[in-house]
Amino acid sequence: MEQTPGISIPLLRANDGAQIQEISNVMDRLPPIPIRYSPWPGPVELPKAAFVMAHGQQAIHLKYYINEPTIKAEYLNFNDPVFKDSCVEFFVAFDDDPKYYNLEFNCVGTCRGQYGISKTEREFLPPSLLGTIKHQTCIKGRGNEQIEWELTLTIPLEVFRYHPGLSLETCKAKGNFYKCGDGLPEPHYLCWSNISAAYPEFHLTDFFKEIKFEGNVH
Repeated sequence: MEQTPGISIPLLRANDGAQIQEISNVMDRLPPIPIRYSPWPGPVELPKAAFVMAHGQQAIHLKYYINEPTIKAEYLNFNDPVFKDSCVEFFVAFDDDPKYYNLEFNCVGTCRGQYGISKTEREFLPPSLLGTIKHQTCIKGRGNEQIEWELTLTIPLEVFRYHPGLSLETCKAKGNFYKCGDGLPEPHYLCWSNISAAYPEFHLTDFFKEIKFEGNVH
């Protein structure tokens, strides 16, 4: 199975408290990283998905770029099952903690957040924390019947509540990035770091890869 190398995440010049539009514009200057693996059978024409990531002193900045034939945004409340919508996801573990965070967002930015050791042993992050995540959605139509959408996120480090005092530049981190749509007419499951499993399953930390937060400025 083809392996994905780890990634280095630059320090963003924009202030963590900048307007989300400014963050989005700066993120567009970074090279996109494809979410290209489809380990399980899916539609003949898979969505195209990519992301960019940067960080500040007190936040992680993340932007997804998606092209797909159908989008859905049915769920609008924190911790709803947004994976049934047009969804992007970020899973991350810090400092050799066997437990990890999953942050999932549909195409209008509704967030589902959890922390735990496995898919079945998790607890929800409180809406009061998830509500501190800034987001901006841009949905565009395309003439070739594809729908292009982008989602920019600024995730304060306080969201990672079980790691108080987290310092990105000194921590060890590993994770994975996903695109899915369980409730779409043609469900699909894409991942950045390839997964080997008999059925669609994102909660497999053995396939997480290193995420190194650098001190160089962009």
